[in-house]
Amino acid sequence: MTADPDLPAYPDDAVLEVRPPPLAQPFDFETDVQRVKRLTQLGVYSAIAASLPIDFFVLGISWSQLAGGVGMGALIAAVAIEFAFRQILKLRKRSAYPATIAVRLGSLQALDDACQSLVDILTDLFRLKGSFLALQTESGFLSLVSLSRVSRAEAERYLRLGTGRIQDALATAEPVTVRPGDNLLAEAVVSRRGRIVFLPVQCFRGVIGVVALLSDGSNPDLDDSDLLVSMGLAAGASLENLRQRDDLRTLAAVDDLTKVYNRRYFFEQLEREISASRRYAMPISVITFDLDHLKKLNDSFGHGLGDQALRALAQRLVRYSRASDIVARLGGDEFAVILPQTDSAGAADLAQRLQHSVEAEPFLSGEGRDLHLLVSYGRASFPEDAEDADALLRRADGLMYAAKAARARRRDK
Repeated sequence: MTADPDLPAYPDDAVLEVRPPPLAQPFDFETDVQRVKRLTQLGVYSAIAASLPIDFFVLGISWSQLAGGVGMGALIAAVAIEFAFRQILKLRKRSAYPATIAVRLGSLQALDDACQSLVDILTDLFRLKGSFLALQTESGFLSLVSLSRVSRAEAERYLRLGTGRIQDALATAEPVTVRPGDNLLAEAVVSRRGRIVFLPVQCFRGVIGVVALLSDGSNPDLDDSDLLVSMGLAAGASLENLRQRDDLRTLAAVDDLTKVYNRRYFFEQLEREISASRRYAMPISVITFDLDHLKKLNDSFGHGLGDQALRALAQRLVRYSRASDIVARLGGDEFAVILPQTDSAGAADLAQRLQHSVEAEPFLSGEGRDLHLLVSYGRASFPEDAEDADALLRRADGLMYAAKAARARRRDK
């Protein structure tokens, strides 16, 4: 974990989440367009057929001339109708597809879920072999975040070999297509009849990533640059909105002084972990830590040094705990660590190691004197020690204060 942690991920069914329904039939509007097209054809051809007696008897043309005229008229009508409805379908997709992206991603609460949903939707809409999404990190590198019908090894290979074309897409904010025969790179990564489209994902901040669309055959939708650009914009706006929402949630959940989670977030996550523990029969433990002699430190050296000690304790708890653990400041000089899927024996071992790691290294050195942090801890495990979050924390707190008193008695002897 880091000193400024990200919100942790949980099993899909460990909590109640709002997920969009499956993309059951993304082409319903195509059926409607085809139905209108058939009705138009029926009307036009019926009108041509109804005009035959008039052409023959009134105009007095021969049967051969009539047949030729009818054939030519039917051909022109067929071509005109086909062209018109292809344009209608193309325009309909340009509005429907981006709207699908915006609605589906807008119904999600987590950025990770939205990234995965995006590639799944694109794969279904374009009937792709597969797709993957890579977002730019703060350092400017692309990080693979979600996959659909393609392995991580394949996606990383496409990212590595397609670096030049991807950079073109990022620089121009336009889709870039790689087809077999384009160059040696294309021959290495694209199947004989397939292609790859690198689609920039962009928002008001600029391009934030790229989606790779992998197609095995011909697909006219992938030739529509306007459609692709609008989908990249819709995806970028939705992902950026979720990212900002996650940032706000993180700020609201973090203690201002120590930059670990606060008391409110701690209890929210503890309740969620206990619910998951009940559902899956998995153990969960809590360790509480109290910084010894904080008042003495404040009185002797000032509150500034006391705040520094609290920050140092928080950073060390984060540094030496596991990635899945949740470190929080409960208030004052008390901290707690949630240990998912950890039984009593595992919690005892981790608590001792954390205490040793916190106390071993001085947090302040100078003038021939080192200042060390001293902490007392208590631990409790669900379900053997308590049946709910409040009781679990009370149990851990009680043991922590008992340990604190025992250390004080040993020092007084």
